[in-house]
Amino acid sequence: MNLAHLVMLLIGLGALVGVWRTWRAPSPRRAIRVALQLIAAILLALMLFPPSVDERFSAGTLVVLTPGITEAQLAALPGGLATVALPGVAAPRDVEPTPDLGTALRRHADAARLHIVGGGLPPRDIDTARALPIEFDAAPLRDGIVDLSVPASVRAGSTFAIAGRVHGVAGGRVELRDPAGAVVAQTALADDGAFSFGARARAPGHASYSLRVIDRAGNATEDLPQPINVLAGDALRVLVLAGAPDPELKYLRRWATDAGIELASRIVLSDGIAMNEGKGALDADTLASTDLVIVDERAWKGLDAGTKFALADATRNGLGLLLRVTGPLPEAVASEWQTLGFRVRAADVPQTVSLASASATPDPAAVLSRRALLVESDDSAPLLRANDGTALALWRGDGRGRVAIWWLADSYRIALAGDASAFGTLWSRALATVARARGAVLPDVPADARVDVRSVLCGLDEGAYVERPDGTRVALAIEAADDGRRCAGYWPDAVGWHTLVSNGRRASFHARAANAAPALDAARNADATRALAGAAHASATTATRRVSAARWPFFAAWLVAIAALWWLERTKARESEK
Repeated sequence: MNLAHLVMLLIGLGALVGVWRTWRAPSPRRAIRVALQLIAAILLALMLFPPSVDERFSAGTLVVLTPGITEAQLAALPGGLATVALPGVAAPRDVEPTPDLGTALRRHADAARLHIVGGGLPPRDIDTARALPIEFDAAPLRDGIVDLSVPASVRAGSTFAIAGRVHGVAGGRVELRDPAGAVVAQTALADDGAFSFGARARAPGHASYSLRVIDRAGNATEDLPQPINVLAGDALRVLVLAGAPDPELKYLRRWATDAGIELASRIVLSDGIAMNEGKGALDADTLASTDLVIVDERAWKGLDAGTKFALADATRNGLGLLLRVTGPLPEAVASEWQTLGFRVRAADVPQTVSLASASATPDPAAVLSRRALLVESDDSAPLLRANDGTALALWRGDGRGRVAIWWLADSYRIALAGDASAFGTLWSRALATVARARGAVLPDVPADARVDVRSVLCGLDEGAYVERPDGTRVALAIEAADDGRRCAGYWPDAVGWHTLVSNGRRASFHARAANAAPALDAARNADATRALAGAAHASATTATRRVSAARWPFFAAWLVAIAALWWLERTKARESEK
């Protein structure tokens, strides 16, 4: 029992005693006196402990100082406003420190607008800030990598792309170094600091690459570790049907063998004579176990109607079909390929084409030739483009599979010029796009996890857990997200590779140190805060809060009741004297 309850109990007991004594005494107005006594007791209790009511008040702006704030921003802070500082800010003594934004808003319940100053809100405070309008006074970007896009995982043997932007290093370059320290890719920075390049993932496992920023003078200004999870890829099963040998086919078969592709082929050498490698049959069982069939127009012409029907049916059930144009296209073949979604006809078009090149001067190896054809399709997408934007190959969906047509004539010249990696990348992307889709869907893991920072893991099954770098397990509290997926929050507590295990599926992700890549971290915080400020809606400057009601109305009413009781007592005394 607290003080309020005790005082109200005493008032109630006193009122009951007064009522009992008044009711026992004979008096013509005792009912009125009893009522006034009860009313006076109630008003006294309300005066001492008034009830809570909603109050609308004029809300103000809360200034929030975030890590990365500059001395100039501190000197320019507006006066007369409530100001708090988040952890990591060396704020003046008159600024209130706060552990997070949620605590600050509880302490300053009258805040209806936020003025964020500095590097931006950390991830833990982004959701808290969504409910209020935000003004963001951003600190200047730090020098270094401020934007980065890297895949969380890649398949062994495939090429992965890295892109980003460097601030404050004009005229420099970026290098990608493999785990042995060798430079595997490099590029000069654009005028705005942007960069992009590709590299090939080799053996499966956790690879520790690094991004090194080199300034104009050749000095390394930043060396950012970039771990990449290289997954073991399933070998594609490809069947090649060709009406005659050609250089393009020679180099394609050589690359496929080196890349670990399970290759079967049937190449016609002359009438009645063909070179077979592997199981080249086109029965239903073979097609069901094949991921991709590559066939040219001469081989297609030699297929019987039943085989063509089996190919089309297998494609609708998931098989990939790549049609190569190696010469003049017979009308019968063009008519049959039209049923597969491609209208092909001869056209007077320039046959020399250049593939896109990252350098300003075109690479001679990128200057190739195409067939003099015009290929149209109502529902296709480009599989390969020239640097002028025209398509050199198209693909479209057909049931559960995909069909593509390829009329680039001599991509093998890229390998002849000494760039076997570029030739392999070209065909690897093409085959990966068209081939039968296989493999299990892995859970979603964060691309940039940090120690002691909340990460979100999704696509989870019951009983999912995380293996720490030391092998210990952490159970997850799984909840249904807004989009229906099952997700859980996870706070990494150690630098290194963590593995999410869900129903036998394993997905690894790397956690950086909390203070790693400070320029990148600050830029991402600023971007997230700027997005909130841009999406903030205009809201009223009034708010509602619970406060105690004013005491004076209860005091005035109590005085009236007490005065009435006093008057009745005086009247009773005069009547008794008479």
